[in-house]
Amino acid sequence: MTLEQYNKWEEFRKKEEKNLTGAEVKMINQYYADVYKKKYKKHCTCNNKIYQNMINKLNTHFESIEKPTE
Repeated sequence: MTLEQYNKWEEFRKKEEKNLTGAEVKMINQYYADVYKKKYKKHCTCNNKIYQNMINKLNTHFESIEKPTE
């Protein structure tokens, strides 16, 4: 996770609104692909469980790393 991604994820975690914007959906998919070395794939937003699972995994990763310097 880059410093920019780290900072954006930190802001995303502070968000109180539960509904995802289009930009957030893209961000989640991109970060998930980057962190877990997967091909970028935009998942259907009709199933919130998919995105909640991705968010949970990214949060676990976020909490397990130190803030990047670059």
